[in-house]
Amino acid sequence: MARIPLVFNPNSGTCGKDPDVILAGLDQEIRMRIEPLGMVFPFDYSEAIDKAKAAKAPLVVWGGDGTIHHAARELLQRGCPVPLAAVPGGSGNGLVCGLRTPENPTGAIDNLLKGREPRMDVGRVDGEPFFNLAGCGFEGDVAHGFDKYVKGRGFFNYAKVAVKLWRQAETLNVKWDAEPNVLPDVKTGLEKLREAWLGSAPELPERAWSLCFANLPQYGNNLWIAPGANPTDGAIQWASLVKPNALDLITELPQLFRERGKTRLRREGSIMGAIVRFEHQVNWHLDGEPTPPRNRAEITIEARAFRMMVIRGCPWR
Repeated sequence: MARIPLVFNPNSGTCGKDPDVILAGLDQEIRMRIEPLGMVFPFDYSEAIDKAKAAKAPLVVWGGDGTIHHAARELLQRGCPVPLAAVPGGSGNGLVCGLRTPENPTGAIDNLLKGREPRMDVGRVDGEPFFNLAGCGFEGDVAHGFDKYVKGRGFFNYAKVAVKLWRQAETLNVKWDAEPNVLPDVKTGLEKLREAWLGSAPELPERAWSLCFANLPQYGNNLWIAPGANPTDGAIQWASLVKPNALDLITELPQLFRERGKTRLRREGSIMGAIVRFEHQVNWHLDGEPTPPRNRAEITIEARAFRMMVIRGCPWR
């Protein structure tokens, strides 16, 4: 019987990865079906995808957002022959946390293999796919700075880069050519309550210190940049941040680490697509991976184009 590949990146996250440790906590029946496959950059998932297809099972990937991003890209290029089961193993874990996957890798594998498979939207920046979020401005600077200057992983290394760039990053002037997401007039009781809580849809920001386009709600480390994001609605959630002052770091920033935290630093809304322009080239990232600077970007969405395994308790269908 073909075995389910468990791809892992030993270099992601803040400590080494021993697949035997997490497999030991699984039921013997599941454990015997799994074959660990170590992989480092540059990633080539061809063999692992073929193994998953032969096993009629998902491609299980244990790693950080970068590792998962590259696996998802290759699956997308091959027409999604199998779904992706993403297991948290990085320092941020934005995508898996956004999907409400258990943070414990053993629990994640167990729940994902017993889970379900919705179709998830795929966002694109100038044709390049992202699965969690993409962005520019301060967050793009952090992605580029982290990749260039920091060798170790982990939240505190991200924080060091963020603090260093906090004063340097300038507020951007943004010009939009966007297609709004026109919501239906008929709303459920829950949708009406949500609308009352969030207020009316904000106008697109003409100035932004950090600008995010989100398919899922988290950067990682429980930082909720776009709580309204829904990966199955065929739309993209935009979220902008104003530059915080020193007092804001104490009074407003903590609200971003609460799923329903409200702060004047953040605005968000929903669009079907957009072209954004800036006065000069700015840094961008895709799922935390630095991508070339640009002064113009086209944001598009492919509705339900990706096969994703999620736990049964995931809020999206």
